[in-house]
Amino acid sequence: MPGTPFFTGINVTASGAIPDLKRLSDLMSFAADREQIRGELGIWLCTDDEIAGLHLQYMNIPGATDVITFPSDEEPGGYIGDIAVSVDTAAVQASDAGHSTAREVAYLCLHGLLHIAGYDDLDPDSRREMIARQDVILEAFEREYPDEW
Repeated sequence: MPGTPFFTGINVTASGAIPDLKRLSDLMSFAADREQIRGELGIWLCTDDEIAGLHLQYMNIPGATDVITFPSDEEPGGYIGDIAVSVDTAAVQASDAGHSTAREVAYLCLHGLLHIAGYDDLDPDSRREMIARQDVILEAFEREYPDEW
């Protein structure tokens, strides 16, 4: 990976089709390099029940979701935030999209990182822009590092 001063810590409490953690970390570093993000990122690969708890606690919305991002208020270069991804929801979305659960988990982690970089998906135009950037980064990573998820 490029010499980006970037570190990803990954905690896994879910079971199922988890991506290779080194490959996931490499994707995050690859994306951080392209978005000029520096710092430390935490990722939690969790269950629907676990993310539903976060969803209710922090957003006051009941039920599971696919990804929740917690950006940090710290200065750039230090701790930049946390991303929680439901592997259970990722499995459903992967089936709908026609690719592996592991790839969907990676895609959702990338989505969270783009939120930390300042992208949002609150309106249709912003969402299209964010998803397009997500697709460009993931496809570039997969071309350069063509292993399976």
